Amino acid sequence: MNVKCLGAVLIATTAMLTAGCGSQPEFATNDQLPATNTTATVAAPQPVATTPTVATATATATVPAGPATCDAVQSLSLTTMFQGRAAAEAPKMQPEGSPICGVVTEGQTVSGNTFVLQPGNCYTVLAQGLPTVTEVDVQLELDLAGGGAPALAALNIKPMLAVDPDTGPSGAIGAKQSCYSWPFPIPGAVKVVVKARQGSGPVAAQVYSRKK
Repeated sequence: MNVKCLGAVLIATTAMLTAGCGSQPEFATNDQLPATNTTATVAAPQPVATTPTVATATATATVPAGPATCDAVQSLSLTTMFQGRAAAEAPKMQPEGSPICGVVTEGQTVSGNTFVLQPGNCYTVLAQGLPTVTEVDVQLELDLAGGGAPALAALNIKPMLAVDPDTGPSGAIGAKQSCYSWPFPIPGAVKVVVKARQGSGPVAAQVYSRKK
């Protein structure tokens, strides 16, 4: 190959390379880039094991309410009833302290303060319920914890000294000429207990005493 032919080939090759480079951009355009998914993928939350909550029932004991105190109207009504009964059922006797009075439900009791039975004295206890109470019980109980001579404990006395024999809304221990006498030569601490056997409402008791 002569020099002219070789030069022609080099010029033609250079022209082709120059044309090819000019037709291609240096960097790829957006249209030439591979498609990319730009949506963020959020992983689903994994289930968490939980312990089931078991409801626990708490048993609450219901305690019955105690006796309520009589109001002024109830106290006056019962005191008036005792005054009307005393002339026939506690003749020539004087009240021993104030009446005990409480508002109770059926089967409940109310008791007064401890007082002392004296040798040589005679006692009557009157009990009364207002019309909503149809059966009243009253009893006289020994109260060794309330004081008195320690020698009483050695006598082995039964706690219940006397109970009323009556039926209905009125009751009495030692009424009329059968007053209750303390049979021991030393004083004894006792208390009066009134019970609404039938019905609910105010109940009361009054103690009377006199010398034999």
